[in-house]
Amino acid sequence: MHRKRITYLFALLGIGTALAFFLYRPHWQSHTSPIPIAISRMDVPHSGLLHIAEAKGFFTEEGLAAIMRTSSTGYEAIQELLRGETDVGAAAETPIAKTLAEGKQIKVIATIFTSSMNVGIVARKDRGITEPQDLKGKRIGVVFGTATHYMLETFLAFHRIPVDAVTIVATKPEAIEADLTSGELDAAATWNPHLTQVQQQLGGNAQTFYPDKFYAETYNLVVRPDYLSKKRETVDRLLRALLKAELFASSHPNEANRIIASASGADPSPQRGSREPLTYELSLKQSLLLATENEVNWHFRRGLVQEGPFPDILNAFAPEPLRALKPSGVSILK
Repeated sequence: MHRKRITYLFALLGIGTALAFFLYRPHWQSHTSPIPIAISRMDVPHSGLLHIAEAKGFFTEEGLAAIMRTSSTGYEAIQELLRGETDVGAAAETPIAKTLAEGKQIKVIATIFTSSMNVGIVARKDRGITEPQDLKGKRIGVVFGTATHYMLETFLAFHRIPVDAVTIVATKPEAIEADLTSGELDAAATWNPHLTQVQQQLGGNAQTFYPDKFYAETYNLVVRPDYLSKKRETVDRLLRALLKAELFASSHPNEANRIIASASGADPSPQRGSREPLTYELSLKQSLLLATENEVNWHFRRGLVQEGPFPDILNAFAPEPLRALKPSGVSILK
């Protein structure tokens, strides 16, 4: 009788252990091997949550084998995505708007970064620039078709400076620092880490204008429509890994800053204490949809893309995956 009782207890223990394993096993254990996912992003502070998820092993925890690919611009990341070279692209809202204006089909699944302090216009004080109106008649460098291009023209409009009152010079991200420090340019609109690097090079000769009163840059994850429909589970795993990174950034800000600084070459900690800090949170907001619509109009108006039918902006957003995981982060009315 005693032996039967022991056997019965061991049987219950075995069933309980199996049930616990089933309920609490990592999501990826239903697969024999991690799911590969290729992500194209820039090595910039905007990619902070991606950097953290990679460094802390959150992709692996969710059963993903993340393959990181570096792009020089968000538009380049989207083009790699559309060519099938990657599964996910990270880009600001401006290259997303450009892609939609060109008639191409993409799906925005999440914003992973928001800030008004990550982009700015750095000017040389020795060229007589100490306030926005001093930009009139000056040569301002910018990477055409980027968020900083849109920000620059919005900045000029906000301060009632006609676009034709300045000379906008097309340049490349890696050339801005040399062009501005050499005096080839009087000012430049750029993003971090280039923004911080130029400020450091110019030292006391740098005058920086931020767009915090009228513009907030976002950095967003984009996939192809067919990828979302066929790989929804993979998309969910990606978002869960990034939500873990978001929690880590909030609960361990100093270590998060070190990870981001190491990966991007720019320390985000100074901005974290500013009035408009860098925000490393997953969201998908109605304001982004409206901003994208405005920037599509801007691309058409400025002749940056060939005139064509106005795209279905709402259809380009896929809030369902993030809404299922973080309802409070989604405000898009769809």
